[in-house]
Amino acid sequence: MKDLLKFSKYLETDFVNSNPTYQSKMDLAISSLVTGDYQKAKNMFDAAIEIDSQFPSAWLGKAFSEIAYVEDEHFNSLTIDEYLSRAMRTTDNILKYKVAIAGCLAYRHAVIIKKCVLAVEEALRQKKEAEKAKSRGITTAIVGSMFTGKDKSIGSNIVGGALIAGGASYAMQSHLKAKELELLGNSIYTSALSQTYLSTPIIHLCGTLEDKIEDSNLRNNFNVVMDSWKDSVIYLYNKQREQLVARLKKFSVSEAENIQKLLNDPNSIQEVGEFVAFMKIIGLSNHKIFDLLNKLFKETLPKHFDNPEAKSALEEAKKKQKNAMALAGITVVAGTIFYFVRVQQVQAEYGDTNSTVGLSLAIDIAGIVIGVWLSQKARTTEMKDFEKVYAQAINDINSISITRNDFNLNLIDTQNSNNNNNALGN
Repeated sequence: MKDLLKFSKYLETDFVNSNPTYQSKMDLAISSLVTGDYQKAKNMFDAAIEIDSQFPSAWLGKAFSEIAYVEDEHFNSLTIDEYLSRAMRTTDNILKYKVAIAGCLAYRHAVIIKKCVLAVEEALRQKKEAEKAKSRGITTAIVGSMFTGKDKSIGSNIVGGALIAGGASYAMQSHLKAKELELLGNSIYTSALSQTYLSTPIIHLCGTLEDKIEDSNLRNNFNVVMDSWKDSVIYLYNKQREQLVARLKKFSVSEAENIQKLLNDPNSIQEVGEFVAFMKIIGLSNHKIFDLLNKLFKETLPKHFDNPEAKSALEEAKKKQKNAMALAGITVVAGTIFYFVRVQQVQAEYGDTNSTVGLSLAIDIAGIVIGVWLSQKARTTEMKDFEKVYAQAINDINSISITRNDFNLNLIDTQNSNNNNNALGN
């Protein structure tokens, strides 16, 4: 962006004011802008405007300085459109300055998007650390339980009690921290998506201005800025794709009920709709990943279940799978009841409950295994066939990347009511 800001130096020669005081303010403002003293530059442009508010150069300079100076949290509240409207009251051609200003806006959007994505990554990293700490706390509590008991010494009970209390407390604190970091990460991630959405009008405008740039140096600097925005969005795309793939893997198409949901509503997986909307926003609605998703849920899936026999078999499979899970649940409950009833008897007679615990766990595990086996066995031929297609589609989605060349700025969705850059497009 600094190279685009340097373009402001032409303001003094392109717009010569007969008032020497005005020109001196402009000279100081531009030199401050070029050297990076953005606040001073803003103050000097304001001083020049006070001298002659009808002259365009100070308004254009003010636009440059405020884009560079404003904090990230206030960036989306800039009133650049107002400054440009005032500058355009004259008959002078300010197209090249509009191009440079549009490029500066695009760069700031790119930086904010990238910062948000990096902040999400840091939150997720800290979340993993908190989850590890939670596991260590739970382990400490379990170890503590081994030191306690009616046959243990008083010292062992004290040590065990301390380990249990400390481990449980540490695990709870780490759990709460992990949840807080997850919420923080989701919030920042939403900010990154929102910033991308807010950037689309100016990026679309940049695409329309690109062919009008005559100055080769300005064109080169402009392209560098646009590449910066594309790189930030590609970074965000990769995160979106990872999130989509993770969700698709969790969504089990081995369950007949899930298949029925998809047949009734191809957009029932929320992340799919969000991903498609994101791709449309950034101008990639013609990308091949669209064909893959649409074909998977709107063509391939219905084709597997396009006859009454297949749908009837699917309904029967759903009933069998529900019965299988119910059986597993009943077995687990039975194992738990057996443990609580039997452990008291054994402890009273022998004091050793290890065999009871083992038997209880064996009952629980057997119930779960049988339930899962029966559920898998209930799958229809069509379900098994679609599972293979679904798994391959996930692998394909995970391997599809985008490059700068994939972007078509003319296809960017600009349905943004917050677009206050109308003057840039005039």
